[in-house]
Amino acid sequence: MRYNQLSNRLQLLLQRQLIPKENAMISVDNRIILRRKNRELLDRLLRLENREKTGNVVVELAKTGVPTLKLMLEDSVQYVHSKYNPINESERFISQFHVEEANHVLFIGAGLGYHIQAFILAHPGTTFSIYEPNEEVLLEYLTHITFDHFGEQNLSLTFTGHHSENIAFVVQQLIELSKGKLKIITLPIYEKVYGDKIVRLTEKIVDALKQRSNALSVNIAFQKRWIINAINNFSSVLKTPNILHDINKSMFAGKPVIIVAAGPSLNEEIENLRYIKENGLAYLFSVGSAINALIEHGIYPDAACTYDPHEMNYKVIQKIKNKKLNTIPLIFGSTVGFETLEDYPGKLLHMITSQDTIAPLLLKHRTANIDFIYDAPSISIIMFQTLCKLGVGQIILVGQNLAYMSDKYYAEGIDSTSLSQEIQEQSLANAIVVKDVHGKEGKTTEGYQNMRKQFEMYIARSKHTNVINTTRGGAAIEGTVYKPLSELLEQQLIKKVVCRQWFESENNYNHDYLNSQLRSLTANQRKLNKMLKSTISTLEIIQQKVICEEFSTIENEYNKLNIQFERITHNPFYSSFMAPMFRVQYEQFTDNISSLQKETNIVKKAEKLVREYQYIVTTHSEYYDLTVELFEKMREQIYSLQEI
Repeated sequence: MRYNQLSNRLQLLLQRQLIPKENAMISVDNRIILRRKNRELLDRLLRLENREKTGNVVVELAKTGVPTLKLMLEDSVQYVHSKYNPINESERFISQFHVEEANHVLFIGAGLGYHIQAFILAHPGTTFSIYEPNEEVLLEYLTHITFDHFGEQNLSLTFTGHHSENIAFVVQQLIELSKGKLKIITLPIYEKVYGDKIVRLTEKIVDALKQRSNALSVNIAFQKRWIINAINNFSSVLKTPNILHDINKSMFAGKPVIIVAAGPSLNEEIENLRYIKENGLAYLFSVGSAINALIEHGIYPDAACTYDPHEMNYKVIQKIKNKKLNTIPLIFGSTVGFETLEDYPGKLLHMITSQDTIAPLLLKHRTANIDFIYDAPSISIIMFQTLCKLGVGQIILVGQNLAYMSDKYYAEGIDSTSLSQEIQEQSLANAIVVKDVHGKEGKTTEGYQNMRKQFEMYIARSKHTNVINTTRGGAAIEGTVYKPLSELLEQQLIKKVVCRQWFESENNYNHDYLNSQLRSLTANQRKLNKMLKSTISTLEIIQQKVICEEFSTIENEYNKLNIQFERITHNPFYSSFMAPMFRVQYEQFTDNISSLQKETNIVKKAEKLVREYQYIVTTHSEYYDLTVELFEKMREQIYSLQEI
């Protein structure tokens, strides 16, 4: 759209939307919109409206006769918009931004909203959110400008950074709205006036985008593996205690538990851990490959813990199998690499993880609703969640370096086929600076940094759990207190608390419910087969119509195909067994289909739709055969167990 055309439309639009200045209160229309979208913010603004103004935010008429806004700072006056022609200025400002690749736009700075209105005119189909760090400015915006239809329809979030707002939650909403493609448009003067606040917000957004990117990478790598593991592990789940429901929690209530990780500082705590274990002063839960260092020194923990879905994860506990150590219980996540559990010589216990879509569908506990553990980038975080749910009195971290120490990754006694213990020079050159527990600067990786931040998030949610970090030279973890383990031995870990047979229990799953669900799933699996064949037939009809250019009658077939897909997605066998295996591809498929709504060329649109549906229908066919094979094998294992 040419500049003068847009400018004229903006002038006409704002003439209709500008509220007379003497009507110095939020318009009725804006109140209704904000009440629906953010009631708490509306209440704050209404209270602000009734208070005496500070005089720091001033609305005056520009040379063109429309309102403009200025900020009265301690040492200067800063205009948010032009004092001559704010409408033309805003159109020129917005014209420099290209948002075609963005799924969502965040405006930092509302001002009087001229640039937002210009954006709505230029991009009527793009959703947006508004961050205004000054609530008085937001009040003036909602007082002088009223949203039109597109503004109301496309506005998603409005927030101010007020202390009552959970900014982390807001940022997560932004990431979900944008699906990782977020465009930020900041009013230039705001970078100068509110620079610190903007930097903090954008840092959180960048972190969230990195986490989403990491999560996407993890999903791509393990989406299929999680479900294969969940299916193959189901028989082990069915015959072992659920640690969150089937053990006697009083054996842990108020007691200290040590999470022993494999960081290089573990080397320095071996003798302290030996003393603690021999005298039962705290439970020792080994996470990941730390079990190998402990066994190497003749220390057998109260439990080994594992959750990694990778097919090579079994190597972590291979030493236990080789030595046939039957006195170390293994706590496993239900989506752990199924090879890990094969021929394990000791007692097994499990917890259901959030990536498991099989167990929640099939299982019902006789005494409680089944709880689960959120997937995380570290087994330490998995076990932290578990111990909090068990009601332990104190969680003590050992070997939780989350940083380099003496140019090493791991403690001695740990074999790693994929990574040398010694840090390579390139890794050090690319390292991130982090504060350690002693207040000194250390070096870490982006992966460790992500683990630390997630750890801190879960610690913040568990305010009643006392967390002590004893990791010498490790990264400082917010929410923990640093104390050397030797000091804890002198002051706190002074009496026996461990019950050696804490793991002796049976699970309490309802087998009648399980059998009923299996019968229902078998029926739905057969229905799904017919549904998938119907989509193939419909797609073949659409393809033929595209070839023959029968575009006038193709719409009915598209509607039929959409209805068929809707029914497929609601089929329990599909949603629990099949769909999670290709979740990333399916999300990309739905995004591509949605973006085709903007395509105006009917031939191109039809051809692209056929290609997208052809891809997902082919994917369905491939995964259906695999899933049915796994399901039938699982069903046979369940019936065999029930016969014993």
